[in-house]
Amino acid sequence: MNFKFIKKNYHITTFILLYFSLIIGFLFGENTTLGPKFDFEHALKQLQLFEENFFYTLLNYDNIIYPTRISPVFIIIILYLKKIFINIELVRFILLNIIVLNQIYFYKNLKLVFLKKNKFIDKKNLFFLSTVIFISPSFRANAVWPESAMVGLLFFNMSVYYFLKFKIKLINTHIYQNIIFLALASYIRPSFALFAIFFFVFYFVKIKDYIILIKIIFLNLVLSLPAFYYLFVLEVFFINSGVSESSLNLNYLSKIAIIFSIYFFHIIPLLYFKKFFVENFFEKKNYLLILATIIIVIISLLNFNYNIDNTGGGIFLHLSYFISGNDFLFLLLTPLFVFFSIKLVFINPGDNLLLFIIIFLITPQFSIYHKYYDPLIFMLAFSIFNFDIKEKYFSRSNILIIFTFYLLYYLTSLTNSYFINF
Repeated sequence: MNFKFIKKNYHITTFILLYFSLIIGFLFGENTTLGPKFDFEHALKQLQLFEENFFYTLLNYDNIIYPTRISPVFIIIILYLKKIFINIELVRFILLNIIVLNQIYFYKNLKLVFLKKNKFIDKKNLFFLSTVIFISPSFRANAVWPESAMVGLLFFNMSVYYFLKFKIKLINTHIYQNIIFLALASYIRPSFALFAIFFFVFYFVKIKDYIILIKIIFLNLVLSLPAFYYLFVLEVFFINSGVSESSLNLNYLSKIAIIFSIYFFHIIPLLYFKKFFVENFFEKKNYLLILATIIIVIISLLNFNYNIDNTGGGIFLHLSYFISGNDFLFLLLTPLFVFFSIKLVFINPGDNLLLFIIIFLITPQFSIYHKYYDPLIFMLAFSIFNFDIKEKYFSRSNILIIFTFYLLYYLTSLTNSYFINF
Protein backbone atom coordinates (compact mmCIF):
# COMPACT_ATOMS: atom_id res chain seq x y z
CA MET A 1 0.00 0.00 0.00
CA ASN A 2 2.72 2.41 0.98
CA PHE A 3 4.76 1.47 -2.08
CA LYS A 4 1.75 2.13 -4.32
CA PHE A 5 1.23 5.51 -2.67
CA ILE A 6 4.89 6.43 -3.19
CA LYS A 7 4.79 5.27 -6.81
CA LYS A 8 1.61 7.24 -7.49
CA ASN A 9 3.04 10.35 -5.85
CA TYR A 10 6.58 9.98 -7.18
CA HIS A 11 6.85 13.75 -7.74
CA ILE A 12 6.17 14.56 -4.07
CA THR A 13 8.42 11.71 -2.93
CA THR A 14 11.23 13.09 -5.09
CA PHE A 15 10.74 16.58 -3.67
CA ILE A 16 10.83 15.30 -0.07
CA LEU A 17 13.94 13.18 -0.64
CA LEU A 18 15.81 15.96 -2.41
CA TYR A 19 14.75 18.57 0.15
CA PHE A 20 16.03 16.38 2.98
CA SER A 21 19.24 15.80 1.03
CA LEU A 22 19.68 19.59 1.16
CA ILE A 23 19.10 19.51 4.92
CA ILE A 24 21.75 16.80 5.23
CA GLY A 25 24.02 18.92 3.05
CA PHE A 26 23.40 21.82 5.43
CA LEU A 27 24.24 19.73 8.49
CA PHE A 28 27.49 18.50 6.92
CA GLY A 29 28.42 21.85 5.38
CA GLU A 30 28.22 20.65 1.77
CA ASN A 31 30.43 22.84 -0.40
CA THR A 32 30.39 21.01 -3.73
CA THR A 33 31.56 23.89 -5.91
CA LEU A 34 34.21 24.92 -3.37
CA GLY A 35 33.58 28.69 -3.48
CA PRO A 36 30.25 29.23 -1.61
CA LYS A 37 31.56 28.59 1.90
CA PHE A 38 34.41 31.05 1.37
CA ASP A 39 32.00 33.60 -0.17
CA PHE A 40 29.58 33.33 2.75
CA GLU A 41 32.31 33.64 5.33
CA HIS A 42 33.66 36.65 3.44
CA ALA A 43 30.15 38.16 3.48
CA LEU A 44 30.14 37.83 7.26
CA LYS A 45 33.07 40.25 7.36
CA GLN A 46 30.93 42.89 5.65
CA LEU A 47 28.11 41.96 8.02
CA GLN A 48 30.37 42.75 10.97
CA LEU A 49 31.19 46.16 9.47
CA PHE A 50 27.47 46.94 9.11
CA GLU A 51 26.92 45.90 12.72
CA GLU A 52 29.70 48.21 13.90
CA ASN A 53 28.72 51.26 11.84
CA PHE A 54 25.75 50.82 9.50
CA PHE A 55 25.68 54.17 7.70
CA TYR A 56 29.44 54.55 7.35
CA THR A 57 29.70 51.06 5.80
CA LEU A 58 26.76 51.69 3.48
CA LEU A 59 28.15 55.01 2.24
CA ASN A 60 31.71 53.69 1.90
CA TYR A 61 30.92 50.19 0.68
CA ASP A 62 33.36 50.44 -2.22
CA ASN A 63 36.23 51.31 0.12
CA ILE A 64 35.65 48.96 3.07
CA ILE A 65 38.51 46.81 4.31
CA TYR A 66 36.86 43.64 3.00
CA PRO A 67 35.81 44.66 -0.54
CA THR A 68 33.22 42.67 -2.45
CA ARG A 69 30.94 42.82 -5.50
CA ILE A 70 28.08 41.35 -3.44
CA SER A 71 25.22 43.82 -3.17
CA PRO A 72 24.99 45.61 0.20
CA VAL A 73 21.26 44.88 0.09
CA PHE A 74 22.01 41.16 0.45
CA ILE A 75 24.31 41.84 3.41
CA ILE A 76 21.61 44.01 4.99
CA ILE A 77 19.10 41.15 4.59
CA ILE A 78 21.48 38.88 6.51
CA LEU A 79 21.95 41.65 9.08
CA TYR A 80 18.24 41.96 9.87
CA LEU A 81 17.68 38.21 9.83
CA LYS A 82 20.47 37.93 12.38
CA LYS A 83 18.81 40.60 14.53
CA ILE A 84 15.65 38.48 14.52
CA PHE A 85 17.11 34.97 14.84
CA ILE A 86 20.40 35.85 16.63
CA ASN A 87 22.31 32.71 15.58
CA ILE A 88 24.02 32.92 12.18
CA GLU A 89 23.54 29.18 11.62
CA LEU A 90 19.81 29.65 12.05
CA VAL A 91 19.98 32.55 9.58
CA ARG A 92 21.68 30.20 7.10
CA PHE A 93 18.89 27.67 7.59
CA ILE A 94 16.18 30.31 7.08
CA LEU A 95 17.87 31.52 3.89
CA LEU A 96 18.19 27.93 2.64
CA ASN A 97 14.44 27.49 2.97
CA ILE A 98 13.80 30.81 1.25
CA ILE A 99 16.06 29.75 -1.64
CA VAL A 100 14.19 26.41 -1.89
CA LEU A 101 11.12 28.43 -2.96
CA ASN A 102 12.83 28.75 -6.37
CA GLN A 103 11.54 25.25 -7.10
CA ILE A 104 7.95 26.27 -6.34
CA TYR A 105 8.08 29.27 -8.65
CA PHE A 106 9.84 27.26 -11.33
CA TYR A 107 6.96 24.78 -11.18
CA LYS A 108 4.39 27.59 -11.32
CA ASN A 109 6.17 28.97 -14.40
CA LEU A 110 6.21 25.53 -16.05
CA LYS A 111 2.46 25.27 -15.56
CA LEU A 112 1.85 28.70 -17.07
CA VAL A 113 3.97 27.95 -20.14
CA PHE A 114 3.04 24.36 -20.93
CA LEU A 115 -0.38 23.59 -19.44
CA LYS A 116 -1.88 26.56 -21.26
CA LYS A 117 -0.57 25.12 -24.53
CA ASN A 118 -1.40 21.49 -23.83
CA LYS A 119 -3.73 20.43 -21.05
CA PHE A 120 -2.78 16.78 -21.55
CA ILE A 121 0.68 17.26 -20.02
CA ASP A 122 0.80 15.60 -16.61
CA LYS A 123 1.27 18.18 -13.84
CA LYS A 124 3.12 15.56 -11.83
CA ASN A 125 5.80 15.40 -14.53
CA LEU A 126 6.13 19.19 -14.54
CA PHE A 127 6.57 19.17 -10.76
CA PHE A 128 9.04 16.28 -11.13
CA LEU A 129 11.02 18.31 -13.68
CA SER A 130 11.10 21.36 -11.40
CA THR A 131 12.89 19.37 -8.68
CA VAL A 132 15.88 18.84 -11.00
CA ILE A 133 17.33 22.09 -9.65
CA PHE A 134 17.85 20.37 -6.28
CA ILE A 135 20.69 18.34 -7.82
CA SER A 136 22.30 21.35 -9.43
CA PRO A 137 25.73 21.63 -7.71
CA SER A 138 25.62 25.44 -7.78
CA PHE A 139 22.07 25.60 -6.44
CA ARG A 140 22.82 23.18 -3.62
CA ALA A 141 26.09 24.74 -2.51
CA ASN A 142 24.72 28.28 -2.71
CA ALA A 143 21.65 27.26 -0.72
CA VAL A 144 23.69 25.56 2.00
CA TRP A 145 26.01 28.60 2.07
CA PRO A 146 23.50 31.31 1.10
CA GLU A 147 24.60 33.51 -1.77
CA SER A 148 23.02 36.55 -3.40
CA ALA A 149 22.67 34.81 -6.79
CA MET A 150 20.15 32.26 -5.46
CA VAL A 151 18.17 34.75 -3.37
CA GLY A 152 18.08 37.09 -6.35
CA LEU A 153 17.04 34.17 -8.55
CA LEU A 154 13.94 33.66 -6.40
CA PHE A 155 12.72 37.21 -7.02
CA PHE A 156 13.65 36.86 -10.68
CA ASN A 157 11.52 33.71 -10.93
CA MET A 158 8.66 35.61 -9.32
CA SER A 159 9.18 38.36 -11.88
CA VAL A 160 9.06 35.81 -14.71
CA TYR A 161 5.88 34.35 -13.19
CA TYR A 162 4.02 37.66 -13.49
CA PHE A 163 5.47 38.23 -16.97
CA LEU A 164 4.05 34.87 -18.08
CA LYS A 165 0.72 35.65 -16.42
CA PHE A 166 0.54 38.89 -18.38
CA LYS A 167 1.24 37.04 -21.65
CA ILE A 168 -1.73 34.79 -20.93
CA LYS A 169 -4.29 37.18 -19.39
CA LEU A 170 -3.06 40.63 -20.55
CA ILE A 171 -3.81 42.14 -17.13
CA ASN A 172 -1.75 45.31 -16.70
CA THR A 173 -1.27 44.74 -12.97
CA HIS A 174 0.97 41.79 -13.82
CA ILE A 175 3.30 44.15 -15.73
CA TYR A 176 3.89 46.21 -12.60
CA GLN A 177 4.35 43.07 -10.49
CA ASN A 178 6.90 41.81 -13.03
CA ILE A 179 8.84 45.10 -12.83
CA ILE A 180 8.74 45.31 -9.02
CA PHE A 181 10.00 41.76 -8.47
CA LEU A 182 12.70 42.22 -11.11
CA ALA A 183 13.82 45.37 -9.26
CA LEU A 184 14.03 43.37 -6.01
CA ALA A 185 16.09 40.69 -7.79
CA SER A 186 18.38 43.38 -9.22
CA TYR A 187 18.98 45.08 -5.87
CA ILE A 188 20.06 41.72 -4.47
CA ARG A 189 21.96 40.60 -7.60
CA PRO A 190 22.63 43.59 -9.94
CA SER A 191 23.15 41.45 -13.06
CA PHE A 192 19.42 40.65 -13.14
CA ALA A 193 18.78 44.31 -14.02
CA LEU A 194 19.74 43.58 -17.64
CA PHE A 195 16.61 41.47 -18.08
CA ALA A 196 14.63 44.71 -17.80
CA ILE A 197 15.70 45.32 -21.41
CA PHE A 198 14.07 42.08 -22.53
CA PHE A 199 10.83 42.75 -20.68
CA PHE A 200 10.62 46.37 -21.81
CA VAL A 201 11.16 45.45 -25.48
CA PHE A 202 8.39 42.85 -25.19
CA TYR A 203 5.97 45.37 -23.66
CA PHE A 204 6.95 48.04 -26.19
CA VAL A 205 6.17 45.70 -29.10
CA LYS A 206 3.00 44.15 -27.67
CA ILE A 207 1.30 47.08 -25.93
CA LYS A 208 -0.38 49.72 -28.08
CA ASP A 209 -1.58 51.88 -25.19
CA TYR A 210 1.04 54.63 -24.82
CA ILE A 211 -0.24 55.60 -21.38
CA ILE A 212 0.61 52.12 -20.13
CA LEU A 213 4.07 52.36 -21.74
CA ILE A 214 4.69 55.70 -20.03
CA LYS A 215 3.68 54.13 -16.69
CA ILE A 216 6.11 51.25 -17.35
CA ILE A 217 8.96 53.66 -18.08
CA PHE A 218 8.10 55.78 -15.04
CA LEU A 219 7.96 52.78 -12.69
CA ASN A 220 11.30 51.49 -13.98
CA LEU A 221 12.88 54.90 -13.47
CA VAL A 222 11.49 55.31 -9.96
CA LEU A 223 12.68 51.86 -8.90
CA SER A 224 16.14 52.37 -10.42
CA LEU A 225 16.73 55.85 -8.96
CA PRO A 226 18.06 54.66 -5.56
CA ALA A 227 20.59 52.43 -7.36
CA PHE A 228 21.68 55.21 -9.73
CA TYR A 229 21.95 57.65 -6.85
CA TYR A 230 23.99 55.20 -4.78
CA LEU A 231 26.33 54.19 -7.62
CA PHE A 232 26.78 57.39 -9.63
CA VAL A 233 25.89 60.34 -7.36
CA LEU A 234 27.30 59.05 -4.09
CA GLU A 235 29.90 57.22 -6.23
CA VAL A 236 29.75 54.02 -4.18
CA PHE A 237 30.65 51.90 -7.19
CA PHE A 238 31.06 48.59 -5.35
CA ILE A 239 30.41 46.64 -8.58
CA ASN A 240 34.10 46.93 -9.44
CA SER A 241 35.24 46.03 -5.92
CA GLY A 242 36.70 42.77 -4.69
CA VAL A 243 39.68 40.66 -5.68
CA SER A 244 41.05 41.05 -9.20
CA GLU A 245 39.31 38.02 -10.70
CA SER A 246 35.96 39.32 -9.46
CA SER A 247 36.48 42.81 -10.86
CA LEU A 248 35.00 44.08 -14.09
CA ASN A 249 36.32 42.96 -17.45
CA LEU A 250 34.18 44.38 -20.24
CA ASN A 251 36.25 42.66 -22.92
CA TYR A 252 33.57 40.10 -23.69
CA LEU A 253 35.46 38.87 -26.76
CA SER A 254 37.99 37.20 -24.46
CA LYS A 255 35.19 35.29 -22.72
CA ILE A 256 33.01 34.21 -25.67
CA ALA A 257 34.23 30.61 -25.67
CA ILE A 258 33.82 30.23 -21.89
CA ILE A 259 30.24 31.55 -21.86
CA PHE A 260 29.26 29.47 -24.91
CA SER A 261 30.70 26.33 -23.28
CA ILE A 262 28.74 26.82 -20.05
CA TYR A 263 25.55 27.70 -21.93
CA PHE A 264 26.02 24.63 -24.15
CA PHE A 265 26.49 22.39 -21.12
CA HIS A 266 23.14 23.37 -19.64
CA ILE A 267 21.21 22.91 -22.90
CA ILE A 268 22.57 19.42 -23.63
CA PRO A 269 19.32 17.76 -22.42
CA LEU A 270 17.35 19.98 -24.82
CA LEU A 271 19.67 19.20 -27.71
CA TYR A 272 19.26 15.48 -27.08
CA PHE A 273 15.48 15.61 -27.33
CA LYS A 274 15.61 17.98 -30.28
CA LYS A 275 17.72 15.33 -32.01
CA PHE A 276 20.23 18.00 -33.04
CA PHE A 277 23.05 15.49 -32.69
CA VAL A 278 21.57 13.08 -35.25
CA GLU A 279 20.42 15.59 -37.87
CA ASN A 280 22.50 16.00 -41.01
CA PHE A 281 25.06 18.59 -39.97
CA PHE A 282 25.40 19.91 -43.54
CA GLU A 283 21.73 20.12 -44.43
CA LYS A 284 20.70 23.28 -46.28
CA LYS A 285 19.12 25.16 -43.37
CA ASN A 286 22.37 24.89 -41.40
CA TYR A 287 24.56 26.79 -43.89
CA LEU A 288 24.01 30.24 -42.37
CA LEU A 289 24.48 28.83 -38.88
CA ILE A 290 27.74 27.18 -39.97
CA LEU A 291 28.93 30.50 -41.42
CA ALA A 292 27.96 32.34 -38.21
CA THR A 293 29.74 29.65 -36.19
CA ILE A 294 32.95 30.05 -38.21
CA ILE A 295 32.92 33.83 -37.70
CA ILE A 296 32.20 33.60 -33.95
CA VAL A 297 34.81 30.87 -33.44
CA ILE A 298 37.52 32.84 -35.28
CA ILE A 299 36.76 35.96 -33.21
CA SER A 300 36.66 33.87 -30.05
CA LEU A 301 39.96 32.06 -30.66
CA LEU A 302 41.77 35.24 -31.69
CA ASN A 303 40.69 36.96 -28.50
CA PHE A 304 40.68 34.03 -26.08
CA ASN A 305 42.54 34.99 -22.94
CA TYR A 306 41.35 33.17 -19.86
CA ASN A 307 43.59 32.52 -16.88
CA ILE A 308 42.41 29.29 -15.29
CA ASP A 309 44.49 30.09 -12.21
CA ASN A 310 41.88 32.74 -11.37
CA THR A 311 39.38 29.86 -10.98
CA GLY A 312 36.10 29.57 -12.85
CA GLY A 313 36.07 28.79 -16.56
CA GLY A 314 33.45 26.09 -16.64
CA ILE A 315 33.53 22.30 -16.63
CA PHE A 316 34.78 21.87 -20.21
CA LEU A 317 37.83 24.10 -19.76
CA HIS A 318 38.76 22.33 -16.52
CA LEU A 319 38.29 18.91 -18.11
CA SER A 320 40.56 20.02 -20.95
CA TYR A 321 43.32 20.93 -18.49
CA PHE A 322 42.70 17.75 -16.50
CA ILE A 323 42.96 15.52 -19.60
CA SER A 324 45.66 17.27 -21.64
CA GLY A 325 47.22 19.82 -19.31
CA ASN A 326 46.22 22.73 -21.55
CA ASP A 327 43.21 24.36 -23.23
CA PHE A 328 43.69 22.68 -26.64
CA LEU A 329 40.81 20.21 -26.26
CA PHE A 330 38.54 23.01 -25.03
CA LEU A 331 39.38 25.21 -28.02
CA LEU A 332 38.92 22.24 -30.36
CA LEU A 333 35.37 21.79 -29.03
CA THR A 334 34.48 25.48 -29.25
CA PRO A 335 32.81 25.16 -32.72
CA LEU A 336 30.52 22.50 -31.21
CA PHE A 337 29.57 24.82 -28.31
CA VAL A 338 28.87 27.71 -30.65
CA PHE A 339 26.98 25.88 -33.41
CA PHE A 340 24.49 24.02 -31.25
CA SER A 341 23.95 26.98 -28.94
CA ILE A 342 22.99 29.36 -31.75
CA LYS A 343 21.06 26.62 -33.55
CA LEU A 344 18.79 26.27 -30.53
CA VAL A 345 18.40 30.05 -30.23
CA PHE A 346 17.48 30.37 -33.91
CA ILE A 347 14.52 28.04 -33.56
CA ASN A 348 12.68 31.28 -32.74
CA PRO A 349 15.21 34.15 -33.11
CA GLY A 350 12.58 36.85 -32.60
CA ASP A 351 11.85 35.48 -29.13
CA ASN A 352 15.31 34.23 -28.20
CA LEU A 353 18.08 36.40 -29.63
CA LEU A 354 17.82 39.38 -27.28
CA LEU A 355 17.56 37.07 -24.28
CA PHE A 356 20.61 35.16 -25.49
CA ILE A 357 22.62 38.40 -25.77
CA ILE A 358 21.60 39.35 -22.22
CA ILE A 359 22.87 35.94 -21.03
CA PHE A 360 26.30 37.02 -22.28
CA LEU A 361 26.18 40.50 -20.79
CA ILE A 362 25.33 39.42 -17.21
CA THR A 363 28.93 38.30 -16.61
CA PRO A 364 31.15 41.42 -16.77
CA GLN A 365 33.78 40.07 -14.37
CA PHE A 366 37.10 38.37 -15.17
CA SER A 367 36.20 34.93 -13.82
CA ILE A 368 33.15 33.12 -15.18
CA TYR A 369 31.60 30.53 -12.87
CA HIS A 370 28.89 27.94 -13.44
CA LYS A 371 26.87 29.50 -10.60
CA TYR A 372 26.15 32.53 -12.80
CA TYR A 373 24.21 30.27 -15.17
CA ASP A 374 23.25 27.25 -13.08
CA PRO A 375 20.30 26.71 -12.74
CA LEU A 376 19.34 30.01 -14.47
CA ILE A 377 19.70 28.72 -18.04
CA PHE A 378 17.77 25.54 -17.26
CA MET A 379 14.91 27.62 -15.83
CA LEU A 380 14.95 30.12 -18.70
CA ALA A 381 14.86 27.27 -21.23
CA PHE A 382 11.44 26.27 -19.90
CA SER A 383 10.00 29.73 -19.26
CA ILE A 384 10.90 32.73 -21.44
CA PHE A 385 13.13 31.14 -24.07
CA ASN A 386 11.04 29.74 -26.91
CA PHE A 387 12.66 26.46 -27.94
CA ASP A 388 9.48 24.87 -29.29
CA ILE A 389 9.45 22.14 -26.65
CA LYS A 390 6.78 19.53 -27.41
CA GLU A 391 4.44 17.55 -25.16
CA LYS A 392 6.40 14.31 -25.57
CA TYR A 393 9.39 15.96 -23.89
CA PHE A 394 7.55 15.76 -20.55
CA SER A 395 7.32 12.01 -20.26
CA ARG A 396 8.61 10.57 -17.01
CA SER A 397 11.35 8.63 -18.84
CA ASN A 398 12.66 11.77 -20.56
CA ILE A 399 12.75 13.65 -17.28
CA LEU A 400 14.66 10.74 -15.72
CA ILE A 401 17.27 11.23 -18.45
CA ILE A 402 17.57 14.90 -17.42
CA PHE A 403 17.88 13.81 -13.79
CA THR A 404 20.64 11.38 -14.78
CA PHE A 405 22.50 14.14 -16.64
CA TYR A 406 22.41 16.52 -13.67
CA LEU A 407 23.11 13.74 -11.19
CA LEU A 408 26.29 12.88 -13.11
CA TYR A 409 27.17 16.57 -13.09
CA TYR A 410 26.59 16.72 -9.34
CA LEU A 411 28.61 13.56 -8.65
CA THR A 412 31.43 14.86 -10.86
CA SER A 413 31.45 18.15 -8.94
CA LEU A 414 31.30 16.30 -5.61
CA THR A 415 34.16 13.99 -6.58
CA ASN A 416 36.17 16.93 -7.84
CA SER A 417 35.66 18.97 -4.69
CA TYR A 418 36.78 16.20 -2.32
CA PHE A 419 39.22 14.08 -4.32
CA ILE A 420 40.39 15.30 -7.73
CA ASN A 421 40.26 19.11 -7.72
CA PHE A 422 40.69 19.52 -11.47
